[in-house]
Amino acid sequence: MRQRFSQPVVVENAAGASGNIGAARVARAGADGHTALLAHVGVLAINRHLFRNMPFDAERDFVPVGLVCTNPMALLVSTRSGIPDLAALIARAQEGRLKVATSGNGSTLHIGALQFLAAVGGRADLIPYRGGAPAVNDLLAGVVDMLVEQAASAITNQQGGMARAFFVTGSARLPGLPNVPTAAEAGLPAVNFEVWNGVVLPAASSPAVAAAWNAALTAALTDSDVRSRLVQLSARLPEGQEGSPAHLGDLIRRDGEKWGRLLRETGVQPGD
Repeated sequence: MRQRFSQPVVVENAAGASGNIGAARVARAGADGHTALLAHVGVLAINRHLFRNMPFDAERDFVPVGLVCTNPMALLVSTRSGIPDLAALIARAQEGRLKVATSGNGSTLHIGALQFLAAVGGRADLIPYRGGAPAVNDLLAGVVDMLVEQAASAITNQQGGMARAFFVTGSARLPGLPNVPTAAEAGLPAVNFEVWNGVVLPAASSPAVAAAWNAALTAALTDSDVRSRLVQLSARLPEGQEGSPAHLGDLIRRDGEKWGRLLRETGVQPGD
């Protein structure tokens, strides 16, 4: 994107409040096209259902630029759990005898686990960790039975033989996990959670500024090195109209409704 803009593009990681702090800064930024937000489904569609006092409105305070990529999830089971296959996992979930790692309410690990349990009519002890890394460590050690994490991490974590992927989300199998079926192939088409990443601008940004950013993003995503790296991470790049601002805007709205409904139905209440 720096090449397209002919000026530096500085990436600043603004952590805190599940991404809300950085997103709020962009929402309040000037509309001169010099400040944008790269965020994922959690910040733009899920957080609104987790915090009572949101510092921004994802649909009102931003102009969508475009989708960067979509990241499938993988359901991983510890080889120390004694669960040999998906049928046994579903049976144990329906008995309420599962320990499932998450990284807190509304996190991507949590949403993935909730959707799986809802699809199979199961229950589990959902154990929150302070991030994905400690959750994975306890999965590999056999402290918990299962977690649902982004497929790129699952590929690495399966290699040591301490965990096994039972399925991946998305429409196709992954090159890094060719023998692992999709959720639909495994008989669970309702399990379809994926983590997408997109770029947005402050709401007051002009159509010309938004178009310039979309053109720069589109050009960047055609770069062979960029595409190769994203494919290595098991990400799916946007095709055709998936790269349009309208598509990202629809994702923000639809996933906001979809994941909000799941959180309400499973009893997750917003916090401060």
